[in-house]
Amino acid sequence: MKKAFLLLGLATVFALSGCKKNKVGNVIFWQRSGSGYGITVVSFDGISSNITEEYDDSPSCGTAGCATFNNLEMGNYDYVASDGSNNWSGKVSVSKQGCTVMELY
Repeated sequence: MKKAFLLLGLATVFALSGCKKNKVGNVIFWQRSGSGYGITVVSFDGISSNITEEYDDSPSCGTAGCATFNNLEMGNYDYVASDGSNNWSGKVSVSKQGCTVMELY
């Protein structure tokens, strides 16, 4: 009986150690106060989000009014954005857990 529990315990440990957790991060896009841009739609990895507020300084993740994209696997992503008159495009790298902050200007 003890051997069965020991084997079951070892099998569980090996099974759990083989599981890989995906490393994920978040990205927010923002614009500076007085930029003169309207509501900006950012498309990122097939999803869209709007920038509806402007800030004097770089905001932190989770700040309302920023285009926010959460739980992204680490890697490089293309983005496009437009406020109807101005257009932006580029790449952003999600290379760490936490938050990448991108200013559109």
